[in-house]
Amino acid sequence: MPIDDEDFESESIGDDRKLQLFTDRHEFTRRFAFYLNEDPPPEQILYFFGDGGNGKSLLLKHLEFHCSKRFAPDVWQQWRALPESQAAEVANFVRYAAAKTYKPIPAVRHDFGLIPLKEDKPQDRFYGLLMLRRNLAAETKKYKFKFPNYDFACFWYLLNKGESQATLNQLFPDDVAEVVVPIVETFADFPVVAQAVAVLKGIDKFGGIKRAMKLIQNRLGVSDEKAEEIRRLDIDTELTDCLAKLFAGDLNAAMAGKNKPDRLVMLFDTHEKMWDEKRNSQGATFWYQDEWFRRLLRALDYKLGIVVAVAGRECPVTQLRWPNASKFPIPADYIDAQLVWHLSPDDARDYLHKVKIDKTDLADAAIKYASVNPDDPWENLQVHPFYLGLCADAVLAERKRGMELLSSDFARIPKLENKTAELTDRLLSYVDREVRSAVHSLSACRAFDEDLYVKLGVGCHFQASSANFEILTGFSFVWKSQKQGDNWYRIHDLLRRLDADRDDPKTRKAHEILERHYREVGNVAEAIFHANRLDWQRGVEEWKEVFDEALRKSRYKECEALLEVRDELGIKSDYWLGRVSRSEGDYYAQFARYVEAKQEYLEAVAACNSALLIAPDDINALNNKGNALTSLGELQAKLSEFEVAKQYYFEAIAALNSALLIAPDFIMALKNKGIALQSLGYLQAKVGEFEAAKHSYFMAIAACNSALLIAPDDICALNNKGNALTSLGYLQAKLSEFEVAKQSYFEAIAACNSALLIAPDYINALKNKGIVLTNLGYLQAKLSEFEAAKQSYFEAIAACNSALLIAPDYINALNNKGNALRSLGYLQAKLSEFEAAKQSYFEAIAAYNSALHIAPDYVFPLKNKGIALRSLGDLQAKLSEFEAAKQSYFEAIAAYNSALLIAPDYISALKNKGIALRSLGDLQEKLSERQEALKNWQKALEMFDRSLAIAPNRDRIRNRRDSLQQFLDNLGEHTVSS
Repeated sequence: MPIDDEDFESESIGDDRKLQLFTDRHEFTRRFAFYLNEDPPPEQILYFFGDGGNGKSLLLKHLEFHCSKRFAPDVWQQWRALPESQAAEVANFVRYAAAKTYKPIPAVRHDFGLIPLKEDKPQDRFYGLLMLRRNLAAETKKYKFKFPNYDFACFWYLLNKGESQATLNQLFPDDVAEVVVPIVETFADFPVVAQAVAVLKGIDKFGGIKRAMKLIQNRLGVSDEKAEEIRRLDIDTELTDCLAKLFAGDLNAAMAGKNKPDRLVMLFDTHEKMWDEKRNSQGATFWYQDEWFRRLLRALDYKLGIVVAVAGRECPVTQLRWPNASKFPIPADYIDAQLVWHLSPDDARDYLHKVKIDKTDLADAAIKYASVNPDDPWENLQVHPFYLGLCADAVLAERKRGMELLSSDFARIPKLENKTAELTDRLLSYVDREVRSAVHSLSACRAFDEDLYVKLGVGCHFQASSANFEILTGFSFVWKSQKQGDNWYRIHDLLRRLDADRDDPKTRKAHEILERHYREVGNVAEAIFHANRLDWQRGVEEWKEVFDEALRKSRYKECEALLEVRDELGIKSDYWLGRVSRSEGDYYAQFARYVEAKQEYLEAVAACNSALLIAPDDINALNNKGNALTSLGELQAKLSEFEVAKQYYFEAIAALNSALLIAPDFIMALKNKGIALQSLGYLQAKVGEFEAAKHSYFMAIAACNSALLIAPDDICALNNKGNALTSLGYLQAKLSEFEVAKQSYFEAIAACNSALLIAPDYINALKNKGIVLTNLGYLQAKLSEFEAAKQSYFEAIAACNSALLIAPDYINALNNKGNALRSLGYLQAKLSEFEAAKQSYFEAIAAYNSALHIAPDYVFPLKNKGIALRSLGDLQAKLSEFEAAKQSYFEAIAAYNSALLIAPDYISALKNKGIALRSLGDLQEKLSERQEALKNWQKALEMFDRSLAIAPNRDRIRNRRDSLQQFLDNLGEHTVSS
């Protein structure tokens, strides 16, 4: 049971020298054979764990190519009866068995350590599973496995999300693409075979997606019930979380059918790569990294003959703590954990024999040299496979030069920590100078092919030839890396680390060449990696600058590429580690990935605390700690965890106060204290603590004033003061303190103007001036000062236009211009200036569209565009322009859907989508379209419920929800249950 409730032919391995030389691991081969041949099959996950370099990856390849065999029962019974002490005999029989004695078993291997490339992202919960799907289809072609529910869910995701640059043929197996492509082309009105999936969202016109998916559902054989269940799932959270279970369910069904293999092998390599830099994370964030993989393993039905083997560095029970995972735990009873240790002397001798190193004294000396415990008795030696491979490489390299090494050459045994360095130096002293230079140069690469090798040859002044490339890629420390295909390679991490630690001049030169190369081809992330290797701080500073700008401009693909490189950046100070972690947190917060955002902010705080342990008076660390705590507070406030948020704000203010006790004139701390106090005040106002909120705003303004006493022309302090005064004015207006609210707004405008007198092109001040003028206009409209309100709105629009003259692509200015135009339209509609109001709404939508043209995934203009469209729909409905009103509501809902695809838990988008659905339902009821109205009212309830599930203390949303439920209850026979 699940923990959850043409002829097959092996791939040729003739060119894989390392696999041919595979040695030992007899007990693991024997155990694997039991999984493939015992009836009933063991219902466990086979997990090989151990230190890096111990041969786990090679073991999986050995099991895949040499051992995926099922023997006739009478043959197997003879061998299974042999005791464990005769494991070597069993292993050798399995490896070398005659073809007529067994059936080959399909085996697929998924390597989490492959470098992500476009849609080939082995660790990704969506694209990683698609990689596994394609590979499984290729290995089980004979059996024609079908994955109807999983494939349907993937198409539903892609046609809604529309983000992939790959074609359908690249993402899906041929048999699936052949079924689906003609259907999609019917609705797309253009050939899609060579088109990226990203263009397919165009078929949404006139309900194209819905009709296309119905045909796809029928062709794939998905039931109506299952299709509706999948469509009801939230695209970016619930659906992506369920994909692993859908995949496993389809695979279970295939293995329960008639046309199936007796066993199916699934191998997963380098499991530790699911974490990388997140290794030290705690709790839910730690387990989140491989959550989709655990979900897959839980849902597979092992009694059907599915055999899973995993390789990783840590024990899944005691170190990864799978049985204790907060979600989707895997009980210890389902895990068969096997420690992959070093080689025995006999097995090491067997390996040397295979590479034709047979001289006894030389072989014994090499074995002792490669042992991690060379002082122990011979029978207790533990021979490190990586070191043994280097020893063999050294002997063979010298033999090619016509010389034979002697046992005395291995007589002096270095300390274990120096062994990699000495062995590498010894090996490279025996090879051609050109090859030696190439090794040091290529160790700078995260991956390389022959073209990159040739480019480095030119820049690093070594002779790059195909013959030398063949020699180089034959060394035991050079492994294939399927970055872009079969002809990419990588130098073993131990050697790369050695050259980096030594600051080898050839490696540095290679980093210089590679940095220039990747900048020329436009791969900024890869260029930053090499910059970091040349000067760690320069690389980290550039990473943060480029990442923050990409995030600010919603260039999320660029952010993803930078995050992938981030795992290999060298960050040698807690100060910079804290700053980088905070930027990562900002990225996750923008996508409403709150668990990950919180973890990054906590890591930023932890890094600052580590810096403060070394230097308690480090004011920069205290300042950064305050910023990270403020971000944590803002995150908790979004989730309506108000008391926790308050605590973070108080801690942020305390950290900044500590910095100011040491350096009272530290302007950055004063400005950031003002920001923390303003955020605290906003939260206090939200929970009805109005006097406390006022006090926080006054203190925020005081902090800015203190900064301005030190530096009167500090435009950032002036701008922040304006923001605090704007928030104070908004609260005062809410409390009906209208005159003091006006005064606060006027003072805020004055602060922005002061900044602009000093720096007329300071776009942040122009942007914020637009915001405060919009708020002032709203207050004036409320007080029936309509002409003054109009003037404020016009001035707000002018301020935004001034910012856009300086920076035409400034998306925040475009967004705020849209807000001012929307507010103006609302006022004009109120004054019965209907045509002018329509025009203002259209211009507001145009401003939002301009922002979205620059940053298509920027959620704030998406949400605000939805609000403008809903307001336009309300006006059109009032003017009896019913069809136009419907269209505006539909477009508003589409805008919210787009925002929710990017940030599924974005509460404001959920709430406003609910409001738009309610308005649409009301209009449909008015037009006697009762059934459609009921559907949209029900959807509105769902949006309010989803909002409250994330933020249960949002009283206004609860009031809307309760009001709608009461309305529906009063409909009598058409009551819709909550």
